[in-house]
Amino acid sequence: MRFLRLFTKGFFVTINFAVVLLFLAACLAPYISPAWFWPISFITLAFPFLLGLLVIFLIGWLFFNYRYAFLSLIAIFLGWKSISAFVALNITGGNKVPPAAQPGLTVMSYNVSQFGLYRERDSKYNRLAMFALIKKQELDIACFQDFYTSEKKNDFNNREDISREMKLPYRFFSSDFNRNGMQHWGSIIYSRYPIIAADKVKMSVGPRSESLIYADIVKGTDTIRIVNMHLESYRFNAKDYNAIQKIKNQEDTGLVATKSIVQKMREAYIRRSQQADIVGGFIKQSPYPVIVCGDFNDTPASYTYFTIKGDLQDAFLQKGLGIGRTFNGLAPTLRIDYVFASADFKINSFRKIISDLSDHYPVIANLSLIGSGQATVEVNK
Repeated sequence: MRFLRLFTKGFFVTINFAVVLLFLAACLAPYISPAWFWPISFITLAFPFLLGLLVIFLIGWLFFNYRYAFLSLIAIFLGWKSISAFVALNITGGNKVPPAAQPGLTVMSYNVSQFGLYRERDSKYNRLAMFALIKKQELDIACFQDFYTSEKKNDFNNREDISREMKLPYRFFSSDFNRNGMQHWGSIIYSRYPIIAADKVKMSVGPRSESLIYADIVKGTDTIRIVNMHLESYRFNAKDYNAIQKIKNQEDTGLVATKSIVQKMREAYIRRSQQADIVGGFIKQSPYPVIVCGDFNDTPASYTYFTIKGDLQDAFLQKGLGIGRTFNGLAPTLRIDYVFASADFKINSFRKIISDLSDHYPVIANLSLIGSGQATVEVNK
């Protein structure tokens, strides 16, 4: 009996120690670029589950042998920086304040998934529903990723239609990809206020590379820089998602595609880290207070997140609650869409809209600024 107790205790101590090591490795990810050591990025995907296991061990040891609880407690203390970026603890967070009752700028970041262009269900309905959702928010600034627009007859000119219907007359569009000069894909910034300067910055090279875009807007005497981006995705296709499901179901046939999936993830981690370095450097050079929006395709435990965020405020952490999932596929813990702001802003509110119109949820922040700037010209593209 004594042997069984010792064996059981030793088994759980060993498992606890292994979880601690993996957890601390995940907490090192913000400091280690995947371009230098990419495997660490895979561990960050397990960060919330490792944290959950640590908490379970902590509570369990308090009941059975409190001395071993220090193992988890020390790990949580050492990893607090990553934990505090992952979980928002605002008790009143997530309250849906009516836009009309809010001061300052109301800003949305939304990966619109081309407004359902290639969805199996009716894309026209999907587009109209998304337009209605966006219009209801009464936005001052809208940053969209995976944006599609067209000048073809009988197609959707989303670029013009949103300006008109949402009363957002000023815009800047990256048009990173186009077909016959008529159909365009990329990221776009819309503004209720004049844009005095705007441009795009290539974040990587290659035929499928996208751009960081920025627009300097003027509200009264204040000039504010808006930054929008769509970082490298895993580029999973239907075959890959099917293979992932087989792996989840522990089917032998799913193992065949594992190598391909890991390779795609490796390439994405490396490219995102390189893009994050470019984006982080660009933001630091801003002459104005800055608001950053985007689909980072990476979690708050990642090198990408910490490199871009730097000293900026994360609107979700300031006013949200919980883990803030923004991607409705793969796993229930993926927060990959963000609104950041420099210290010049006060963040009044943050909210997320649960909607299946895209595979991403729109996130909305309201921010107030104390500052000043200069203005002269406007850009419309």
